[in-house]
Amino acid sequence: MRKAFKYRLYPTQPQQKDLERTLSLCRHLYNAALQE
Repeated sequence: MRKAFKYRLYPTQPQQKDLERTLSLCRHLYNAALQE
């Protein structure tokens, strides 16, 4: 039997900015790697 857990995050405003920046950097890096 497989179990799945979902967690909801409630980041503060500074944490939200950091998460968005990190995801943006990861997205750009991934897209650059696909171009290679």
